[in-house]
Amino acid sequence: MSTAAALAGPPDASPTANSPAPVSAAPTLHVAGATDEVAARRQRIELDGRFKLSDPPGYYDRSARTALLRRSKRRPHDQLLVEFAGREVLTELTAGGRVVFSDLWTWQATIDGRPLAATGPWKEVCWHRDSEADYLEIELPLSDGWLLERQFVLGRKDRFVFVGDALLPSSPHAPREVHISRSEMPTMSNHSPEIRYASTIALADDVRFAPQRETREARLTIGKKQAATLLPLALPEWRAEHCQADLTCGPDNTLVLLQAAQGYALYAPLWIDLAPARTNQPLTWRRLTVGESLKTVPRDRAVGYRVQFGRQNWLIYRTLDPRGNRTVLGQNFSSEFVCCRMLKTGKTESIIEIE
Repeated sequence: MSTAAALAGPPDASPTANSPAPVSAAPTLHVAGATDEVAARRQRIELDGRFKLSDPPGYYDRSARTALLRRSKRRPHDQLLVEFAGREVLTELTAGGRVVFSDLWTWQATIDGRPLAATGPWKEVCWHRDSEADYLEIELPLSDGWLLERQFVLGRKDRFVFVGDALLPSSPHAPREVHISRSEMPTMSNHSPEIRYASTIALADDVRFAPQRETREARLTIGKKQAATLLPLALPEWRAEHCQADLTCGPDNTLVLLQAAQGYALYAPLWIDLAPARTNQPLTWRRLTVGESLKTVPRDRAVGYRVQFGRQNWLIYRTLDPRGNRTVLGQNFSSEFVCCRMLKTGKTESIIEIE
């Protein structure tokens, strides 16, 4: 089944306000000439010539729209190369010196069955680097007044990569920070749109995708060694809990993340854990309740997640509408995006915070 068919859902589906039609598994996105394009674009990026690698990592060339998020100068490298000069974003992940994927990270989305299309190029929103992390955020204007924002985080000390796609309504003539309010969205019969979203990227030929039987995380292995653990944070951890989403791998070794929601925005986050020391540690993640003024904030306005490996815990918060003073897991945030460690004392230690 194609991605378009999966996004459209079964012909006889009749989704309700709280229950979108089921998401089909294992679709793939095919971009004409993608293999040749990836090879040509990757060949143009000579890291030694593009970046001054003797400087502390990470690295960003604004004119070339290319970033290299890198853990350290010491080999073997954990790094994420992102080039967004083309129609799709070229993304290359290296874990422990081995390439996990190097391909176009593609997307498709529909709103109430209507496909969205790009109406302009990818643009930089924010680049930030410090001793804790590298952070890149880019955005793509879409048809019908929608916007796709994509975030990349590489945690230096914590050895993870985080990728978050946010599909948001945006006024087509307003600055980026001015979003359409919920009252301005379609209100016929209290209608909230059905959003379907898919993102895909081909894994390297020698990488194997190993889904877990009872939970929704997956392991990526190269030979007998584990390269990464994937946590689809917006999905329930346990497969016994039904949801309108899936993390899977197509027959052509293409990683696929599918999500569906009824609301005014959708967030599709993926935690990619790269720490070999955490390979055999117990893990879990939770979708958290976000509160504001003693009320629960819907997930199309703000989301929070908790990630745990062994005794290590992280907290992620993302607002999907204009910022407010909100609470998640006992922590107050008024920023747009937060990723932090959770300490044994109950306090947090910031990795990256975007206001």
